Amino acid sequence: MVTMQQTLKKYTTRFGFALVGAAAMTTLATPFLAEASPVRVAEVSASHVSCPKGTTAKYDPEYGVPAALIGEDAKTKVKNAGTPYSSVQCYDASGQLVAYGNDAILYTFPASALAPLGEKLYQQNCASCHGAKADGVLAEGTAGAYPALLGLGPATVNFWITTGRMPAADPKEVQAARKQPRLNPFQANAIAAYVNSLEPAAPGIPSVNVKDANLTTGQQLYALNCAACHTITGGGDALAQGTYAPSLHVATPTQVAEALRVGPGNMPVFSGNLTDSEVRDIAAYVTESLAKPSDIGGVGMGGLGPVAEGFIALALGIGILMLVSFWVGERQ
Repeated sequence: MVTMQQTLKKYTTRFGFALVGAAAMTTLATPFLAEASPVRVAEVSASHVSCPKGTTAKYDPEYGVPAALIGEDAKTKVKNAGTPYSSVQCYDASGQLVAYGNDAILYTFPASALAPLGEKLYQQNCASCHGAKADGVLAEGTAGAYPALLGLGPATVNFWITTGRMPAADPKEVQAARKQPRLNPFQANAIAAYVNSLEPAAPGIPSVNVKDANLTTGQQLYALNCAACHTITGGGDALAQGTYAPSLHVATPTQVAEALRVGPGNMPVFSGNLTDSEVRDIAAYVTESLAKPSDIGGVGMGGLGPVAEGFIALALGIGILMLVSFWVGERQ
């Protein structure tokens, strides 16, 4: 006669095998489900670009922007790839280029009227390291002690200030950490305007149109270009010699685009090999999907992925089944 203990052991064994099979099928099927998602390729144009008030727009201009703003390297002369060689350029009454871009991103140079305020803020917060003329030469004349800021473009200055990495708490630390910014966005713009007035350069400060972004494309581009350092979840990871790839969970679309275009710290520069529409898609994916993950089914567990989740399910499921089996055996 079959005892109750034998019956329970038979069904718990079957349930354990079913749990193993379900976890394995989920792990194997996940990549194929991801690949089945439709991909929409967005065209970059200038049809909906709005230039700043009081400026004149030139649509689809020929390649004729000063080389200092484009870059001498041929790969940076790709249209709509972060340089003023873009679908639209915006000029003020004096003929000065004040903005450029397309439907994906509009890059803006801070108003020159902010430069006097920016100079005061720069001397108070930046000159002690980067030099009175932003050339990296300190008052005592030690050249190259700290990075020169000339010719880097407003996006570089804006990124370091708005992420709180500059002014640095400890100028001698291996890598400046993100922290609460000391200066507000208006003050950051003013300093960027002053530094750029010393030696004008691109890129301007990007305004990203995430509304029309393609998150599927952004995920694919992020996995290909960013995940190796920042991890697939965007949580960051250690690199070498005390450096690390920071977490992206608190970054804004503007900061993601700036980082891709200027390559702060150990990060490579992605101007020329990523179009503005691709940068827009990555920025949207980072700030919408990675920063605010949709944890379907319960606890996200740090976004470890289906393989790790399967192992956890197996460990918990089999562990519970074993405890039930032992409990039933003890009662018999």
